[in-house]
Amino acid sequence: MQAYNGIRGFKHIIGWGAILLAFGCANLGEIGNLEKIRHTLSEEGDYHFRKTRWGYSQAMVEISEQKQGTRLFSRKENTLIYNERIADVPIKIVYSFENDRLRVAGYLTDKPIKNAKQIHEHAAETLGEPRDFISGGSVWADYMTLIYLNGYVSHITKSRSGFQFGSPGLLPHQKKREGTAGEITRADVVWAYVDQNFFRHLHEVEDPVYELTYYEKRLFDVLRRQPMVKCLGFGTFPQ
Repeated sequence: MQAYNGIRGFKHIIGWGAILLAFGCANLGEIGNLEKIRHTLSEEGDYHFRKTRWGYSQAMVEISEQKQGTRLFSRKENTLIYNERIADVPIKIVYSFENDRLRVAGYLTDKPIKNAKQIHEHAAETLGEPRDFISGGSVWADYMTLIYLNGYVSHITKSRSGFQFGSPGLLPHQKKREGTAGEITRADVVWAYVDQNFFRHLHEVEDPVYELTYYEKRLFDVLRRQPMVKCLGFGTFPQ
């Protein structure tokens, strides 16, 4: 299998970083010394995800997110998770590390949502229209970063209505509707940023999924929430 090599320009956030000394010596000690962090975070250039670059340590990512005022939700051995909102939709920011080097990051919905379309619209406004697709998901890429965005229905709430939309009837000018009347669908969204070097490596191993952590599997969209159907008055069932 060949690695994805499509080149797609997208907007980068360019700026000057600075150090918050109040972050604490314990975290600074994780990457050696203060001067190294100060130099790396203050360099001018393009970032790969938010205000971070591939290869950043957990301590460097924490400083970057602290500067942006993002609230830390969970810190694990190889993962940092933050709470955020995109297009007024609650979402998790996930950073994944190997040997304390950032290699995958992105956004995951914490639970099924009704307004997933807003995230897709926000991505299109931020990155432009995708030129390529993988497994039904939108793809943007340059030499350093591959970006993948996809969504899937993961929860359906049904009433006892026996009707469905189909005919335009007397309103042929109405917007197209699909599904059953009285049915509410919710979806999960995956918006992943991947270090192209790591992505190329995955195409050189026999079982690439084995190389991924739990959150990386979710960001790669190979691990999805089990779809559930809730029938009002009858409870919730796997689909």
